[in-house]
Amino acid sequence: MLYLVLVSIVWAFSFGLIKGQLTGINPEVVASIRLILCVLSFLPFLWLARSYQPNFKLIALGALQFGVMYLAYIQSYQYLPGYLVAVFTIFTPFYVLIANAIISNSWQNTYLIPVLLSVSGAAVIVFKAPEHQQYLMGFLLLQVANVAFAIGQVAYKHLAAEQKDSVNMVWMYLGGALLASGYATFNVDLTAVVIEPAQWWALLYLGVISSGLCFYLWNKGAKRVNPPTLAVMNNGYVPLAVIFSITIFAENADLSRLLIGAALISISVYIATQMQTTKEKVS
Repeated sequence: MLYLVLVSIVWAFSFGLIKGQLTGINPEVVASIRLILCVLSFLPFLWLARSYQPNFKLIALGALQFGVMYLAYIQSYQYLPGYLVAVFTIFTPFYVLIANAIISNSWQNTYLIPVLLSVSGAAVIVFKAPEHQQYLMGFLLLQVANVAFAIGQVAYKHLAAEQKDSVNMVWMYLGGALLASGYATFNVDLTAVVIEPAQWWALLYLGVISSGLCFYLWNKGAKRVNPPTLAVMNNGYVPLAVIFSITIFAENADLSRLLIGAALISISVYIATQMQTTKEKVS
């Protein structure tokens, strides 16, 4: 649980950094660079473990969880304003729950209670009625991103080998980097890409910390919590992101909606963790 909370804090701060520093750089290039930095930052763990046999299942899973997720997420900005991107990402907890039910071949209706509270809380904070109706493609792209990330989290619990999580993530980042880089190579004029020194520092932080370290901690934490806790924590960053946007990046937000939404998400996390505690006592 601690891993998921720490990652939520870092991700909440990273949203403002992306908006403020990386405008003007092709999104596919940003995704590719971030994932390449993930691979490079975790390669030493592969050397230390003396484990060089590729895990093709994890490479494929990384291409899905990180590669497909990033590319679909980035493409959605071509069809949606920023606030709708935030709105349409709040459904990830449902996909985590469904993915877990399919992969583990089990379903518990009680899991829906904290998930519904989490989605409701996030919706209270970020929801705005769309001003245009032609947003279907953007919505569908975001759901592809949400589903890819959800499946990756749940499947990692089942596919993670006996190797350390740090070694596993090398192969997953490699899969994501290969997919994103291949897409960027064939769809972007790389000779026209210009990145300023300050933007390189932002990319370094986002690639090594926000992506590399945080995806590692997130998947590591995903192995240690029950399905409803993992599901609801997918919206844990939402109130934190709004708080940071107000206090650090001087943006405006509705404080009453923030408090109500944050309360609902907090209650959902409490219920989910209580479910896990009860299950552990019974077992």
